Amino acid sequence: MLLSDKANNTVHVRYLPLLADFDAIGTYSWGSAVLNWLYRAMCLATDDSVKGMAGCHTLLMSWIYYRLPFCAPNVTTPYSFPLATRWRGKKGQNDYAEQRLLRHCLRLDNLQVDEFVWQPYMDPRILSRVPAEFLGQPHGDFYTAVVPLIFFRWIEILNVDWVLRQFGGKQGPPNPPLNIDTFHRQSAHNDDRWWTIRLSEWFEVWVNRRTDAYQLRIDHADTLRPSQDYYRWYCARTRRFLSAPDALHDPRVDAVPADASAEYGRGPIVNLPPVPRYHRRRDPHTGRVQGHANPADHEPDLP
Repeated sequence: MLLSDKANNTVHVRYLPLLADFDAIGTYSWGSAVLNWLYRAMCLATDDSVKGMAGCHTLLMSWIYYRLPFCAPNVTTPYSFPLATRWRGKKGQNDYAEQRLLRHCLRLDNLQVDEFVWQPYMDPRILSRVPAEFLGQPHGDFYTAVVPLIFFRWIEILNVDWVLRQFGGKQGPPNPPLNIDTFHRQSAHNDDRWWTIRLSEWFEVWVNRRTDAYQLRIDHADTLRPSQDYYRWYCARTRRFLSAPDALHDPRVDAVPADASAEYGRGPIVNLPPVPRYHRRRDPHTGRVQGHANPADHEPDLP
């Protein structure tokens, strides 16, 4: 369920070696692997030719339900841990997919600024259910770090600097994201030997995730409403509406709201390792074009 493929009921045999040592299983960062796999699946699903999506759908739906409560099924059961179990066995409205899509698009198009819950887990009823180790040492002390999520050959960047409001921080226009197209092009069918050496710098970043080099200092805001400079940045880059133009009257205007906070400016830049360049070459035997990453093509495997 955590690392499922698009069929949502099978997992790859690549995970079997990780289960060989039962004493070590609890030391692995399964959460970062699950999040990496979900990020990658969501990225692949943006291609309109892709049918279905891999990854942990339970994690994704729980994230949506806690931050957009109007999307969640009606429940009266108390909170429990894991938090996603609150909606176990619950189903939404049983109508046609097209109707659900239209309804959700219209609801998101009419979303008001205060309807998105940035800090749902600060609710005392929820905090009382979360084990202490997830709020501090050893798991909860690097939530504000900009770090790579590493999963075999794939890397996704955890850009918490783009969502500082979930920590109660001032959110100005985000810094440009790191281009990681090289990692996105890595296929599960390619050779498995290169990543253990060529990603060594990224492993170092993950090991040092608790240091000041990758931790963000949160400048707490008086309000979680977006600032003026963030409004301008967002409106200039985002497709603001999902519905067809004739589906609804736009209740919002392009002007920056009068009550928007002062300009916060861009946040600090976290320095991450350089991304390997990606080259394409033609196989002399098959004639097919293959991709590979620099630096060397024939580096020895780790022992």
